[in-house]
Amino acid sequence: MPDNKPLAISIELSQQSGSVAAIRGGGDIVETSAIQGDRDRDTVMPAIERAVLKVGGTPDEVNTIFVSIGPGSFTGLRVATATAKMISFVTGAIVVSVETALGVVFADSDHVSRSIVVSAIKKNTCWLSIVTNDPTWCCEGRLVNISDVPTYMEQNTVLYSDSFLPDEITKACEEFQVSRREMQSSARSILEAGKVCGIENNIDPIELLPLYPREPEAVRKWKEVRSRRR
Repeated sequence: MPDNKPLAISIELSQQSGSVAAIRGGGDIVETSAIQGDRDRDTVMPAIERAVLKVGGTPDEVNTIFVSIGPGSFTGLRVATATAKMISFVTGAIVVSVETALGVVFADSDHVSRSIVVSAIKKNTCWLSIVTNDPTWCCEGRLVNISDVPTYMEQNTVLYSDSFLPDEITKACEEFQVSRREMQSSARSILEAGKVCGIENNIDPIELLPLYPREPEAVRKWKEVRSRRR
């Protein structure tokens, strides 16, 4: 008899090391790496197929797709969203977009009810995501000046960032006694965050877009070339 348990997958390509994951019904999550940057062959779809087969399913049975939308790697996010759309169009699976900051918090087994995730640092600005659980999980992101980040710090808040965190924010963490932790996200944590936040937050696959804090450099240069040719 066919197994009618729901089959969900997640795609996380916003980080340097990408991964995908799958889960069937209430079983265990299977996660596998998805090597990025290989221009000669597709590595994401084979990774998804491996994960799906390990949980006892087939790719055409996927009915939910959780995808990390960023901020993060420009190319990785484009590949992730395009892959999610393609699978959804073929299988009819619903798509749930998950801000990467939620994946960062859920990747930490010791996460707290209020966190700040600082990402996409460039010059004097950064993308600031405030993740709270009061009483349900919520993620609010915005582009802010680096000098304004300390105004969002509160007692018992944890700040996640990469190694490029400006010194002034590091000093503010010490001043406000805010714990600083390394930022990381995975397909597993994106899947867990997506399930907790609810699949009712699914969107039309056509509307699925990466979350870019600023206009991507490639787009800006393309516009410059077009304007010169006019």
